[in-house]
Amino acid sequence: MHYFPGRGVVFCALAVTLLAGNARALTLEEAIATALSQNERGKSAAELAKAAGAQVGQARSFLFPSLTLLGDYTRRSHETTRTINGTTSVLQSRDATEVRLNLDQILFDAQAWPLYKEARRARDAAELDAVEAKRQLAFDTARSFFAVLTSEQVVRAARQRLSLADRNLEDARVRFDAQLVGSNDVTRAQLEKTTADRELVDSQGVARVVRLSLGNLLGRTVDDSLVVPGALLTEATRPVTQEEVSAQVAVAARPDVRAGKARVAALQAAAQEPLMRYLPDLSFHGTAWSTNEAGFSGQSEDWTLGLGLSWDIFDGTERHAARSEASARARAAALDQTNLERSVATDLESARVGLETAQASLMQANESVVVAERNAAEAAELYRRGLVRAFEVVDANAQTFTTQVERARSQFALALTFLNLRAALGLDPLGEVPAP
Repeated sequence: MHYFPGRGVVFCALAVTLLAGNARALTLEEAIATALSQNERGKSAAELAKAAGAQVGQARSFLFPSLTLLGDYTRRSHETTRTINGTTSVLQSRDATEVRLNLDQILFDAQAWPLYKEARRARDAAELDAVEAKRQLAFDTARSFFAVLTSEQVVRAARQRLSLADRNLEDARVRFDAQLVGSNDVTRAQLEKTTADRELVDSQGVARVVRLSLGNLLGRTVDDSLVVPGALLTEATRPVTQEEVSAQVAVAARPDVRAGKARVAALQAAAQEPLMRYLPDLSFHGTAWSTNEAGFSGQSEDWTLGLGLSWDIFDGTERHAARSEASARARAAALDQTNLERSVATDLESARVGLETAQASLMQANESVVVAERNAAEAAELYRRGLVRAFEVVDANAQTFTTQVERARSQFALALTFLNLRAALGLDPLGEVPAP
């Protein structure tokens, strides 16, 4: 694998062309930042992570007491009193009020701990899923960004072809009027112009569609010119060593793999919960109340304390069935996770091979463009001298357009394969470790 500096010249020239017609330019970094802040996909994943965090709070609630305040008011038609030894007391007041304060605290609940652990691991998985969702959104934005750049290269190649076709048609008509060539040369030149017109219209349509796709990711219309990410493309042309694509490092870095591990841990914790049902629950209860009706006891205030024990000795084998189901789900998730981790090495090697192929393909495409452009220039000169027919000129121009389009596609393929490599390594499109 070799690094060739000629690619950088092509990309720099492309950047100058893109910036020449518009003072406002959009960089890849700005496009990714806009997508992450505006696109609903990233926001939705963040909200799901918040929901998972709230579920942890719910699972943790058993650690804290429950305090309930109750108030009653009763209106009666008359008041009931009692007189003993000359002392009158109210048994039932016309306007009766009662305030009761209940305190409940779980002292021991074995089932709550594995559920709490499950909620924590599920929250970790949701947070990592949010990171992965944003990372994939960034890659989709980068791919769409390069698709726009590629489509614009194809449009420029189509315009160049049309310009050459117009010039060749004019030359053919002049030479036909001078009776130097036959009418077939004019016909061939007209056919080439018609073909060039159609190619330009088609390429412009594709360019508009890919800009719409990029705008959908950014949440706004993209009328800006795009800055070619030269640093990224230059990096893509460099050879990748085997040490740079360590599967062990990728497994530790990729958010999707880490999220899968957290989900397996959550399911394993959930599988412990049915076993805890064999243990009793112990709780504490406290009540304090106050009323304006002393009643027969003569007390208007009182309180009580108590302990409660609940032990489900037999539940019809429900615990055993729940344990079997949860354990099977945990084992299935663990197997899927093992398969995912093993596929990381395949992803890395596939991306590395794809990058090598794209680098070689772009080198060949650049050479093909140089040869095709030289052939077109030679054919045009020979035609002016009357040494070749219009067919050779038309064919040379068509070959030049084809090689230019192939070069644009090769550049796009190189960018995509390099992005695939970074995705497999767990990085973002800019080569950074994604922040939580």
